[in-house]
Amino acid sequence: MVKSLATSLPSSPFWIGFDEARLAVETIVDVAGDDPEERPTCILLTGASGMGKTSVLREAGRRIAQQFKDDEKLVEDDAAHNPMIRVVIPSSPTSVRINLAILWKQGQPLTNSIMKTADLKVVDLLRAQRTRMVAIDNIHAAMTATGRARIDTLNALRFLMSEGTTPMVLAGLERATDILAEDEELSNRSIELKLNRWKAGVDTQRIVFALAKGMNLEAPERFKDKRFAAFLHKHSGGITGEFKRLLHWGGKMAKRDDRNRIEMRDLEKAAALLPRRAAD
Repeated sequence: MVKSLATSLPSSPFWIGFDEARLAVETIVDVAGDDPEERPTCILLTGASGMGKTSVLREAGRRIAQQFKDDEKLVEDDAAHNPMIRVVIPSSPTSVRINLAILWKQGQPLTNSIMKTADLKVVDLLRAQRTRMVAIDNIHAAMTATGRARIDTLNALRFLMSEGTTPMVLAGLERATDILAEDEELSNRSIELKLNRWKAGVDTQRIVFALAKGMNLEAPERFKDKRFAAFLHKHSGGITGEFKRLLHWGGKMAKRDDRNRIEMRDLEKAAALLPRRAAD
């Protein structure tokens, strides 16, 4: 049998399990545990760039690989076990490119002849590999394309949901929701999970403390202070990834002065390096 693709579980070097992210991960894992149905669920995971969608997919993949590792004994023929597949659709997408991207992640050699049957081969391999979830990241890039690229994207997704029995997660910016809503067949099978920007005040104090602690910063409890939290929110737009970047670069500024402890002046220098953002 081909060596399992799940031998090494996906790592999660830094996971902040705040409520919305935890709900998203648990929902994805729960859906992955459902028995195959004729009409599998499509999960739409949305949020601003940097809110943690990819981190959610990685954490969900880690848990799904752990939970369903025994499925390897049930794979068909010489197929490799692949509990969750995560792909990013190539630019200028077509249905063939989407299916080839998934086939590549499934470990299938790509040849000229396979392009003619890529869609059918994807569905067959998903069953044979006992794949529990297919995650497509940055789906908005394909959905907001114009002309044939957009039509092909929706057609490919519709085929995977109609012919296949594997649920999907489509992760992208919020505008992907409106586009998916235009397709009655896909929207009727979908549920939406949204990662909202952090609000100023207590919410920001909570997340920056969790981030500082996870990043092993000195005296992380200091970042609960309203002064620190307000400054970070102002320059991050309430986006998780921007909080992390400000703290990361604040740490670099402190290191230049031979200090481990981040002070406000370090954050001010860090903010000057990054693009300005306005909180919604």
